[in-house]
Amino acid sequence: MADATTRDREKTRRIRYAVILSLLMLAGFGLTGSPYDRIVPGPVIRIDSPQRGSWLVTTVVVRHSTWFRWALAEFKGERTVRVRGAASPAASQSMTEAMDRSQATAALVAAQLADGRTPTGSAGLQVTGVTGTTATSGLHPGDVLLAAGDARHLAPLRDQTDLSSATVDPANVSVLVAPRASGESLGTSTIKRIPAASLAAVRVDPRVAATTYPLGVVQGPSAGLILTLARVDALGSGDLIGGRHVAGTGGVALDGSVTTVGEVEEKVKAAMAAHADVFFVPALQRDIAVRAARGGTMRIVPVGSVSDAVKWLCAAGGRSPACEIS
Repeated sequence: MADATTRDREKTRRIRYAVILSLLMLAGFGLTGSPYDRIVPGPVIRIDSPQRGSWLVTTVVVRHSTWFRWALAEFKGERTVRVRGAASPAASQSMTEAMDRSQATAALVAAQLADGRTPTGSAGLQVTGVTGTTATSGLHPGDVLLAAGDARHLAPLRDQTDLSSATVDPANVSVLVAPRASGESLGTSTIKRIPAASLAAVRVDPRVAATTYPLGVVQGPSAGLILTLARVDALGSGDLIGGRHVAGTGGVALDGSVTTVGEVEEKVKAAMAAHADVFFVPALQRDIAVRAARGGTMRIVPVGSVSDAVKWLCAAGGRSPACEIS
């Protein structure tokens, strides 16, 4: 009887040790790196300084996961992606360039919307030099020539050929100009009447640079919509925002259309955590945003263009010359 009891105790002890060892091995494995990254809501960046309210750029953060964190993320319903090797320098450079383009596009589109104009859909030509013979043109280095023609029709300016075509016949040419303001920033667009000979002698470059909002290490095109709206607000009365805390995501094309982006769900959650009142989202991604915002009070507003967002803000009490978009 005693031998049987001793054997049972020994068996129990071995099972206990085996369980403890298994748990230790499982814990050790759980703390090792997995081939997955987690996509989680990132910090919200406030840009510009409206007197009331705030413009909010939403971001996401990519975090490498241990097996334990991956399992926890799956349980909580967070997004995880399988890593297929480290991001290449070329991919990182491409995302940085996308942000640079987004900043420049935001400045160009906003310069036109701030005067109630529909964007031309062209990046324009940046003035690089004005000689003594062209000083009377009213142009200055840093100005951007967006379109040219007669009073009835302005054609987008994409390269030197377009500019040459616009200056062939008329004595004076109507030119839509986004003027350089302070530093390299762009002001509200205006139409200038410029002698054809003076315009033809202006030195231009198709590359456009504009002062950017500081966004740190944020990459990609998805801040374009909020960047544009913030610039429209700054160029107008400064009250387009209407006292609201406005967040959103979406790329912006030169014609002002809003393009789809990634990680909408996580950006919505970031905006909710920042207590945003409104979240603008590309129209095609409305359903994703609505699901992510379920249970909260933040309003989801789908838009197909920056003009749509401006019109919504104007209808909701915002004030700006852009409310008269033609």
